[in-house]
Amino acid sequence: MRLDAGMLNEVLEKVERLVDVNDRFDDRVEREVETLEVPDLFKRELIKALRELLNPRKAVRRGFFLVVTGIDKSGKETQCFNPAGVPGVKSIREFLEELGGEVLSISLPSYDTFLGSLVGAYLGVEGLGVEVEGEISEEYAWILWGLDRAQYNTAVRRWLSRGKRFVLARRWVESNLCYQVARGIGEDRILRFERNIERPDLTLVIDITAEEALRRASKTDRYEKLSFLRKVRATLLDVAFRGVVGDSVVVNGMGSPVEVNRRILEVLGYYLAGS
Repeated sequence: MRLDAGMLNEVLEKVERLVDVNDRFDDRVEREVETLEVPDLFKRELIKALRELLNPRKAVRRGFFLVVTGIDKSGKETQCFNPAGVPGVKSIREFLEELGGEVLSISLPSYDTFLGSLVGAYLGVEGLGVEVEGEISEEYAWILWGLDRAQYNTAVRRWLSRGKRFVLARRWVESNLCYQVARGIGEDRILRFERNIERPDLTLVIDITAEEALRRASKTDRYEKLSFLRKVRATLLDVAFRGVVGDSVVVNGMGSPVEVNRRILEVLGYYLAGS
């Protein structure tokens, strides 16, 4: 699917306005989306995302919502899920499963979904089935991450309402904050847009330097530049220390995956034992 960047800018601007001026999703919001001159698939996905972004409903939480974050190449994927089977690393998912709870795993951006593929197209990821002709404005590009996250909101809420269960998310709201605030987007603007997105019980920040991130990178996307990653790291640590997204713990991410894994599981063990 090919999408024009100018059209996307107009759509994202309208989406932000709809979220900003409405308290709930209703027929009028849906009608406004239906008037957009975009493919039907795009309309359907926008409507589903807006239902979440404009849904203030809360449920009793019986489970535990854990987010693992960090700047690029900090080892989030390995520590969360260990897909490559790194020896000596017990994934956080495996650790949580051993505690006797079922785990809902989320990894963002979700390039296997339409909304997530828009994020990928913006970042220059190839082979996702979506191409953008032209340049999406940085003034509105950040909305793509919020839309991608919104499609998981109901699943997270329902999962956590059903007893001893865990949600494990690789990146969440804090990621959009640290990357977009570093690009000049206002923190309040992002938090307003994502005000109805479920908040984690704990955010683990795997902290590495910008220099280390680039040393680990085999290839880079538009965000993986030294000066920018330094800003992102500083913003992420500031967001964590101020508690903007709730309880956060910063873990030293320097060293081997096994060393970092040991630190993370020790922190989780202490935190979950007292929570």
